[in-house]
Amino acid sequence: MIEGIDKMARRELLMAAAALPLAGAFAARGAFASPRVPEPSPGLDADEAAIRAAFFYGFPLYEFARVEQTLGQGMGRASGLNTVTRRAQLSGPESRNVTAPNNDTVYASSFLELSGGPVEVSVPTIPDRYFSIAFMDAFTDNFAYVGTRATKGRGGRFWIAGPQWRGRAPSGVRVLRSSTNDVWMLGRILVEGPGDLPAAAALLEQVRVSVPGAPREPRGYTARATTGIPDPANFLAVVNEVLRRSPGGLGQTARAARFRSQGIGADKPSPELLARWAAFFPKGYQELREGFLFRDLVVGGWTYQARGVGDFGSNDRLRALVALGGIAALSEKEAMYFHANFDGAGQQLTGATPYRWRVPPGGVPARAFWSLTMYDPQPDGRYFLVENPLNRYSIGDRTPGLVYEPDGSLIVPIQHERPEGRLAPNWLPAPKGPMRLALRAYLPKPELQARKWRVPPLEQAAP
Repeated sequence: MIEGIDKMARRELLMAAAALPLAGAFAARGAFASPRVPEPSPGLDADEAAIRAAFFYGFPLYEFARVEQTLGQGMGRASGLNTVTRRAQLSGPESRNVTAPNNDTVYASSFLELSGGPVEVSVPTIPDRYFSIAFMDAFTDNFAYVGTRATKGRGGRFWIAGPQWRGRAPSGVRVLRSSTNDVWMLGRILVEGPGDLPAAAALLEQVRVSVPGAPREPRGYTARATTGIPDPANFLAVVNEVLRRSPGGLGQTARAARFRSQGIGADKPSPELLARWAAFFPKGYQELREGFLFRDLVVGGWTYQARGVGDFGSNDRLRALVALGGIAALSEKEAMYFHANFDGAGQQLTGATPYRWRVPPGGVPARAFWSLTMYDPQPDGRYFLVENPLNRYSIGDRTPGLVYEPDGSLIVPIQHERPEGRLAPNWLPAPKGPMRLALRAYLPKPELQARKWRVPPLEQAAP
């Protein structure tokens, strides 16, 4: 999921999510072969059920537009589109303008506007370190990748083309087709540590975006997406503008006609319809807040993501859940994410309690890398890295100086106070109070994708 990019913290929405009770979510569970996002039975009447379905369909489009307008400067300042922004530094506790940053990768980000023709993305060949360049359409599906997995580390020149383009690319240029004219390109390049940052930054500079042919001005938006629960008329105006920007009815846009009676893809909605939307919004956003916690996908205190993240198909509810709290998530073939606010016994994690996290021999089954990152939860629902004497904010398979057990397992002390003894080199410092952990696994192996490998629970240790 996107870390370190979205500067608009979702305070109004995630504050409530962070405070929702989780009692009973950590009871013993049986088989865990087919985790899914629970589809509740809200007992809605026909009109409200229709609004609910339209809301799930439209919300990711609204969020995409909001982020594009914020980061791509697409509202009245369209010159920010079709250009690349790079973040070539590692995050630390001082990184307070974004929530849940990682310090594993550097980023290249660009919002592409394709109505006037293709946009070219140039990518270096990187054979010796993990990288991915993901291309996400306005429905938040990743429709193409360039990188370690997808192209065996080979780069090149790529034309990202919209649904109506019928031209031909020059020799040596690969065409990547999008069903929408709005695309988010997000590149990640692995950094092995502070000493490796200059080399990673040099590679990041080689990720370039340009417009072939004569200069052209990309289209901005006329409807403004805002943070928090929007006005119903504005919500529909933004969603419908995103749909109009991508004519042709390809991909998920073809399903818009199903929701026309609810104002999706339709003309100006009636006051009665807007009233139904206004009555539903509090329920709809509350369902997204609760659903993003994936409370029935918890094993040993760890929250597992639902299947289909990053490549949602027609699962509009899951698409909306991820758009709320983790927009720009990679598909499972590329990365998987796990989160913990509780230990294996269901107790709230706190730095005042010493824990031990034991990774079995072989480590987390990931072909690229894995990392466990510590966060300090904030009252507004955001998460920041924790200041500590080691300047260590995560630990993983690339961390130097770790001490392993004779059988090859790794025991990580997780606590606020510096531990003593032979495990001290493995210490992951925690805040004094509540804490949150995020495990990231890039290029997860089949056993992790199948949920056959369970993330080890945190166990309380003797003080």
